[in-house]
Order: sequence, then structure tokens, then C-alpha cells
Amino acid sequence: MIMITGACACSRISLPRSIRKRRRFVMAHDTSNKRLGLVSPRDLEALIRDLEEIKPWRGLAKSAIGYGVFMVLAIAAVYSPYPAVSIGLAFVAGLIVTTLMVMTHDAIHRTLTGWAWYDELYPLAVSYPLLWPHQTYREIHKIHHKMNGSDENDPERVQWTEEEYAKAGKFVQWYVRNQWMVDMFVLGGIGFIISTLSRALPFARHVKSMRRALIVDAIGILGVNLTIYGICISQGLGLKYFLLYLLVERMVGTLQQLRAHAEHYGRFGKAAHYFETQIFNCRNIRTSDLVSFFYNGLNFHSVHHAFVKIPFYNLGEAHRRIVAAYGDKCPVLEEDSYLQVAIRAIRRPLLIGETDPGSAVGQARMKSVNSKRD
Repeated sequence: MIMITGACACSRISLPRSIRKRRRFVMAHDTSNKRLGLVSPRDLEALIRDLEEIKPWRGLAKSAIGYGVFMVLAIAAVYSPYPAVSIGLAFVAGLIVTTLMVMTHDAIHRTLTGWAWYDELYPLAVSYPLLWPHQTYREIHKIHHKMNGSDENDPERVQWTEEEYAKAGKFVQWYVRNQWMVDMFVLGGIGFIISTLSRALPFARHVKSMRRALIVDAIGILGVNLTIYGICISQGLGLKYFLLYLLVERMVGTLQQLRAHAEHYGRFGKAAHYFETQIFNCRNIRTSDLVSFFYNGLNFHSVHHAFVKIPFYNLGEAHRRIVAAYGDKCPVLEEDSYLQVAIRAIRRPLLIGETDPGSAVGQARMKSVNSKRD
């Protein structure tokens, strides 16, 4: 078996035989043994080392208070006799649970509180009522952090390659050209769930931890939802709960699809070393403090990918240091607002091409796809 390793705190993952043959980007720009990059790994690590301290109470306060408010709103929405009030409460609950779902990502990296038991149990309380297979996603996300930018087998890669597009049928090509709109407004949260499970299955055949995660999620999701629906149905509220769930699913799905696409779409290529690959294969979004709080600092996505031990409240400072370190050598990508990134990508969908030999950080060429014809 080929063993995939990376400079992040993740366990080793064996790549299934069925997808090993598609690793062309790994060697396309492999300069890791030839140079130290624009900024060396040692210098980058020294730059952010003091920002890796975790203060448990910050993550605990945000997650616990948010979860409490969400539960109150969700219960009130189900039991309110007034449809308009139920919809309004569910809408607000959907916004809150979206940021709670983002915090489950921090728990994966043990940076929410740093307490293993809390960072393990909290995501299950949030995700299982929403049918989200958190344990499975955790295994997928470990692989993503190893492969991001350097291997097209990355299970969280959101962008298609030229080769994949050329081999696809007409319907799939139409989907690729309209990917952002379809993913955000049609597939949404259910699409996320299905894609996570489908991406996990090839690894489950070979990776014990993936099989275990799928089983735990299946049991947990089934048990939690049977309990919830049992209570609601016994009080004549089963259909109402289901309809309110669909509203929340639409909101969470749209906002999470937006974030996932905006932070990675249009970036691909292997740089001189792991940290540099991560820094230049993520998009950093200049946005308001409120939106940054909502997405738990993940708008500073480069530094999160490079240094997963940095807690969410230190990502902004870490990002500023990284930007200053690279300076004019090769400016770290920053763009204004998630909405503007989405609008540009919707108007001009892109495909991943071959490595650009002129790129100082090994970025692939991006080919524009006309939205009206192949």
C-alpha cells in the first residue's frame, strides 16, 4: 500500500488501489527536496508557535451558549401554534446551528476547547439531529488536510480538472459549468451528506477507522432521530418537525457550500513544502468581524490549513504574520467577501489544468469554462 503522509497531526491513511493511479499532480511540481520555498518551514513554524496555545473557555462559551440558544429556538419553533412564528424561529435557529456546525470542524482538530472528551462529544450533539455523519467526515477531513493542493484524489476537492470535464457526459458538463448554483441551492446540506458518504466508501474498504466511523454514525444518527421523531409524532408534531428540519437543512447547506467552495475553488498546486502548499492552496476572505465570527475564523483559511493547532481566535493574527512574511515574494491570496468570490466564480467557472511553470508556488493553470457551451 502507498502511505500518504503530511505535516499535520493526522493518522496515516492507506490509499485504495482503485484511485492510486490518478496521482499525477503529486509529482507535477515536487520540489520539496530541491529548495526550502519562499519562506522555510522552520521560519514559518517559529512565526506562529506562540499562537497555538488553546484557551478552553473561549471555545466552551461560544459552543455551549450557542447550543443552548439553538435548542430553545428549535423547541419553540416546533411547539409554537403560529406557522409564521415557527418559520421565523427556525430561520434564526438555522443561522445559529450553521456556526455550531463550523465549530464541529474545530473540534476535529482539538482546537475548540482542547478537552478531548468535549471536542469528541459536542459535535455529535450538534450533527446527529441534522443527519450529518460527523465521525465519517472527520476521517475524510484528515485525508483532505494531507492531499489539499497536491493530490487530485483529495476527497474534499470541489473543483473539476480539465481531464475530468473532457471525459464527462453532457449533463455532468452542464453541472460543472453551474456547479456553484447547483451545490448551494439544489444539493445543499443533503448533497453534502451524500457526497461525504460516497467519498468515504472507497476508503472504508481498506481503512478500519473509516469503517468504524460509518458504523458509529449510522447507529448514532438512527438512534437520535428515532428518539426525536418518536417524541414529535406522539404529540402530533412529526410532520411539522420534518418540514422545519428541511428549512434548517437548506440554510445550513447553502451557507456551508458557499464557504467550502469560496475557500478552495480556483487554487491547486504543490509548492516546495507542505506549509507553503497549504498557504497557497486556500483563499483568504476579507470580511466583516461578524461574518468571521460566524465562520469561526475560517475565512483565514491558509493559516488554518498550514497550522491546524492554531485555535480559531488566533487565526487572524497568524494570518497577518504569514502575509507579512511572504510580502512581495508571492503575496498570499486575499479577496473581498464570500459573496463577491461566489459571483465571480458563477460568472466564470474554472477547471484545474496542468502546473504553471511560471508559478513560484507550483499553482496549476486555471481554464475558464464558457457557461453556455462546452
